Amino acid sequence: MAIGLQLYLSTIFQNTYSLVIFPMGMSGLIESMKLGATLTNKGDYSTAILRYLDALEIDKDNATAWFCLGVLYSKTGSLKEAVEAFEKCDEKYPDHPPTLANLAYLLVESEPERASDFAKRAIPHLEQDEELSVIASISKPEETKELVFIESQPVNEDPVDRMQNMGISRDSDKSSRQKEARELSSSGDHSTAVSIWKDLLDQSPDSPEIWRGLGEALSSAGYEDRAVQCMKRADQIESETNEQSEPDISTGIHDDVDDDELLLIAADEVRSAPVQEERGSLDDSLGWYNMGINLLSEGKNNEALSSFEKAIGGCPPSEVELRVKAQNGRGNALYNEGRYPESIVAYHTAIGLDPQSVSGRTLFNMGSSYAAVEMFDDAIKCFTQSLERGLDESEAELCNKQISRCRVLSREQAKRQARSIR
Repeated sequence: MAIGLQLYLSTIFQNTYSLVIFPMGMSGLIESMKLGATLTNKGDYSTAILRYLDALEIDKDNATAWFCLGVLYSKTGSLKEAVEAFEKCDEKYPDHPPTLANLAYLLVESEPERASDFAKRAIPHLEQDEELSVIASISKPEETKELVFIESQPVNEDPVDRMQNMGISRDSDKSSRQKEARELSSSGDHSTAVSIWKDLLDQSPDSPEIWRGLGEALSSAGYEDRAVQCMKRADQIESETNEQSEPDISTGIHDDVDDDELLLIAADEVRSAPVQEERGSLDDSLGWYNMGINLLSEGKNNEALSSFEKAIGGCPPSEVELRVKAQNGRGNALYNEGRYPESIVAYHTAIGLDPQSVSGRTLFNMGSSYAAVEMFDDAIKCFTQSLERGLDESEAELCNKQISRCRVLSREQAKRQARSIR
């Protein structure tokens, strides 16, 4: 297979200059990334690789640098290193369609079953890729399927037993259990909250609401990577429901198994974490929140982030308005730090706490985060809804400009993906 011809290219970094303002502390990273892109365009792949490695010395979690390394290693024939780079990209920025597709193409000969798994995850976003569909159709031996099914049983039994030991019935009202889980998260009992959401997920694996609830619980417990995956899974389910009349059964089963395993690991980590015995007062939380706002205005994003998290951790459960504001502040600090997937989770959490109070600015900020990670269609939805939520004239004008930019970038993205197939 001519791997070089099949590679999907991405513009996570270079296509968002007009949408994102990077903090001053990232100037060295930006220069390395720019130089790497310039050298790549000139065909000097070996030197470009060195520049992206320089970028990773500055920010080892930069998904864009890992993706670009994967492309360059593939072009230079270093296929093992290419796979490792794309796997790192998938770890830092899960479910990025070009990354998944590239892993499928690179692994199809050496590890066809893994290649098929990656292809299945990419197909919902790259349906026009016929060759990727062929890779996705590679089936596992029957005994492998049976083994996965058998192994899944004890995984599902543990949360149920735990619920029964706590006196919670499986037949209890779903909405009341969701409310209970949120109250437990607010009170700091993250272990029990995650357990309840996991049990609800076992019963309703295709519920976006439950995936988001689990994401919020994991976020409150400090497990942002897992929370981001839950939010993306919720968005994916909603997208499939809206766009397809018939669900992709085999893909759904595969995703559920993988995500369940990851989330069980996160749940175990939450259960083993020390419990915070003391909670601050409302005055303390207000003080931390106000300090966060001041630090944010001074450009001290890391300090602001810490203040907002302390405000959230000590805020009484009944003070929903303050918790919403602190989550929004946390989202803004994460955005300014370039931690866009985490900022999306923070904004989602704020909206989940009180959907009726969501402001136009919150939706605008969330749209900016989606645009920064190249999810332009989701960004357009957020920007469009923000126009209906009380933006002033100048903010509405900026919002309309962002909608236009995202539409252009979305069309360019679709064209690049179509060209890469030929």
